Amino acid sequence: MIPIPHSAAFLAGITLAHAAWVASELPTGEGFVPFAIIEVDGQRHLQHFEAESQEKAILAGKAATRDAMATSDAWAFVRDGLFNIDGRKIDALSVDFWAKGMDGPVTLIQQYKPPSGSTKFRLLGEPMLVIHGKAQTPEAAKPVLDQVHIGIQSHPDAGPRWATWQ
Repeated sequence: MIPIPHSAAFLAGITLAHAAWVASELPTGEGFVPFAIIEVDGQRHLQHFEAESQEKAILAGKAATRDAMATSDAWAFVRDGLFNIDGRKIDALSVDFWAKGMDGPVTLIQQYKPPSGSTKFRLLGEPMLVIHGKAQTPEAAKPVLDQVHIGIQSHPDAGPRWATWQ
């Protein structure tokens, strides 16, 4: 496994928490706007990527974070999409994240059930850590996910709700 700085996993956790909070509050049928949190000299900046299509918004976010690798200390970019498991499509938040010292970004995938009618927002399982396109075992991912969870709990709105969403 490539070395992942604690600060990168922490930032990924904050980003995932913010994304879950946004997704939990979205009215039915309204689209999730991809966003990045970019850290420069200890300051975090939130950048939304609105476009005429989700695909164009995601491409803009990926381009912006690729460019940020030259000017930032760390970044995390999140988007909403569908994750294919055994032929079923499951809603998932995907967080690509990177920090100086990493050879490239890695990804967290958090499956969820969106709110609908009387059904409340639910997180499905633990985040999955994906490195170079390969899902890591829970044992291998544990040190990174421990830092992700610290980042999640630091989010003022989502942190207190996280356990109730599971």
